[in-house]
Amino acid sequence: MRRIVGNVGAFKLPNGEYGFGRIFKYADVAFYRHIGKNEKDLPKTEDYAFIVGVYNSSVSLMKYVEKRPYVTESEVTSPPTYIRDCISGEYSIYYANGDIVPSTYEECKNLEVCAVWELSHVIDRLMGDDKWQKCMAL
Repeated sequence: MRRIVGNVGAFKLPNGEYGFGRIFKYADVAFYRHIGKNEKDLPKTEDYAFIVGVYNSSVSLMKYVEKRPYVTESEVTSPPTYIRDCISGEYSIYYANGDIVPSTYEECKNLEVCAVWELSHVIDRLMGDDKWQKCMAL
């Protein structure tokens, strides 16, 4: 599938069901909570489990199933994520437009970590495997 804002892609899960992701601006994809019985069993609402950056090579593994146009600009821009400097331990908030601002643990604790994911790791997360959390702990 090509990375076009609004496209919804399907991908097969290890249990034979299907996950779905919707392309956002920049490198981000919103992954739905809905798990389908087949690739035509699309999510009915925009209820996302999480929104993360995803490699182009992983997006290309998804099968295009639907175009869902956005109504407002805020719908196509991901929420902020956090960065923690591994040397100083200091926190920053990263905005999808590229802005990075100094922050605190309190401001970051409920944000997604700033990272780019492979589809295999997204699948692990959708299937309930939380091994990735250990390496991204605040």
